[in-house]
Amino acid sequence: MRKVRTRRIPLLCLPLLLAAVSACDIVTADFKAQESSEWSKSYELQAGGRVEISNVNGKIDVQPSQGNRVDILATKTAKAGSPEAARQALERIQILESSTPSAIRVETKLGRANGLFHMGGGEVRYTVKVPASADVRFSTVNGGIELLGLTGRVNAETTNGGIRAREVGGPLDASTTNGGVDVELTRVTSDGVKLECTNGGIKLRLPRDTKATISASVTNGGIESDGLSLETTESSRRRLEGRMNGGGPLLRLSGTNGGIRIGTR
Repeated sequence: MRKVRTRRIPLLCLPLLLAAVSACDIVTADFKAQESSEWSKSYELQAGGRVEISNVNGKIDVQPSQGNRVDILATKTAKAGSPEAARQALERIQILESSTPSAIRVETKLGRANGLFHMGGGEVRYTVKVPASADVRFSTVNGGIELLGLTGRVNAETTNGGIRAREVGGPLDASTTNGGVDVELTRVTSDGVKLECTNGGIKLRLPRDTKATISASVTNGGIESDGLSLETTESSRRRLEGRMNGGGPLLRLSGTNGGIRIGTR
């Protein structure tokens, strides 16, 4: 009969295990207290200028402004187990800015508490107004991005959250890892459109008379096209290649897990 050997956890490892359990308790603590504050700035952006906002936890909501004005309102929120801890957590959320007449950059920084990054209880939500024709780039890790009425170049990226764009009429590059991409275009420019989504669906609606070349592919899911005047060169459940109204700028749509739907407005 073979003897079954059992391995004992060394006593030195026990403090490490207890520390890990304690860390989990901190992360999953019931955040009963909440503190919030607002940060706002206004700028003048020269024609053809660029606006960039980089966030960590929280949504970014963008609309067109009047003239060359850029207005940014950031609502910071922190949660913790006590009011004092929530106030301390709020103080650790920083918003860094740099600006010139041609470029504005705003970035969220989450500070450290006892050597650890404060993540779970901290959030910044941005409400932004930019000139419609500005070159913009918005990114967040945990949160969605909503865009309305922009006509300049747009780059939008999030990890956990959806991207929704309405009445957009410029070059667009939008990608998310976990979430959907939902886009409505007023026109397609010569630089085209690129939409990517790992887990979630992609929806694209564009004017019926758009001239474009479509390249769409999905790994797990189907592709639907409704109401398009489309001459296809390849058409299957997971891939669509074709020219809409004779062809034009490239519309590239790529998904991993989720369907793709292309239609007209």
